Amino acid sequence: MSSIEPLACLNGEQMPASEAKIPVWDRGFLFGDAIYEVMRLYSGRMWLEAEHVARLTRSLNEMRIEGVDFEALTGRIHRTIAASGIEEGTVYIQISRGVAPRRHRFPEPGTPPTELIIVGPYDDSSTAERRQTGVPVVSYPDLRWKRCDVKSVNLLGNVLANEAAHQGGCIEAVLVDRDGIVTEATHSSLLWVRDGRLEGTPEGPGILPGTSRGFILKLAESLGIPFAEATIRFDDLTRADEVMLSGTTLEIVPVTRIDDATIGDGTPGPIAQRLVTGFAEAVRRFRDGLEPIATGSPVGASSAGA
Repeated sequence: MSSIEPLACLNGEQMPASEAKIPVWDRGFLFGDAIYEVMRLYSGRMWLEAEHVARLTRSLNEMRIEGVDFEALTGRIHRTIAASGIEEGTVYIQISRGVAPRRHRFPEPGTPPTELIIVGPYDDSSTAERRQTGVPVVSYPDLRWKRCDVKSVNLLGNVLANEAAHQGGCIEAVLVDRDGIVTEATHSSLLWVRDGRLEGTPEGPGILPGTSRGFILKLAESLGIPFAEATIRFDDLTRADEVMLSGTTLEIVPVTRIDDATIGDGTPGPIAQRLVTGFAEAVRRFRDGLEPIATGSPVGASSAGA
């Protein structure tokens, strides 16, 4: 376990994360009126930075949270990373609508948002092993709100599902809506394979537009793996040839069992293995300052001005 303490930057002031304090009247604390992003650091550089900043911007716009100076924010993010000295880690960004008297309506115009940045270490060793062995997951009802395309801190539905996964000895839960349709997982995207084709839930209000998922689809194209958006019922998912999770820290992790159903032969399938290997190669290229994908347009390069 790393002995490096996470470093925070709260409204422009750096401090150990354990010393950062938010007022009780902050709307993120009172209402969950806040959005967030999590980025991965490889060799001290942010992976898929432009894509994460674009999603952060979209979430802020959709929730009408105003007053964020993105040039100043990205500058603070880079300075906090540099000051932390952390090479392998994560960057957590949370922006609330600010501090104001507790009323459901928006605060008065001009109320500054609360901006929090936390840079902390991340030990990838256990997840790296899971990428090779695969993992079991459980299913759970999708109890979340109707704007899952916004990366809001309102995560109680996710928390309940992930606790069910934890109690079942798993790292993730597959979420299933009231019609029996699979949406995604609690903190990762879900992909599956049928008849040699990679598939995933269509983007829309029901799922978060995953930055890792977006990168993986470009990676799949470069590897000649076809992809199509598709809806899938839970029973059909358990009969898929392959199932996998994708996310900022997970990268790609094959799923070998859902509840009591074995996926495929119970081991990571060939397409998942190709994507795991391809993702690892993309990260290696990124660390070397190259385009993560050898062909096509640059993907995932650091961009402070995005």
